[in-house]
Amino acid sequence: MTENNNPLVAFLLARIEEDEATAGFVRNDSPIEETRFCTWATPADQDRDRLVVAVDYQRVLAECVAKRRIIEAYLEVEHHDSPQYAAATDYMETVLLELASAHADHPDYLPQWEEER
Repeated sequence: MTENNNPLVAFLLARIEEDEATAGFVRNDSPIEETRFCTWATPADQDRDRLVVAVDYQRVLAECVAKRRIIEAYLEVEHHDSPQYAAATDYMETVLLELASAHADHPDYLPQWEEER
């Protein structure tokens, strides 16, 4: 992934890493291969105040891949200065803001992101 100092991108990547860690914990802790069942997990190395439910760790991991692809698409257009990329950059930033809004209760979520939505 392209190097970037955008706080929104960094925030989303950190949340994706948390989801991947939780999904990995559930995968390793699950007594079954079938993942259509709910598993309640609170990894010991994560904040115990946050109880995470992983309905299907494989789906969570697939969503992480999809979110990373969305971020990569944003990074591909956001560094261009030409007007032809301006609309794409604005649209992709809106998509990232919507992804981040799912984590509005996170302490690192910036209030300005809510205002920019």
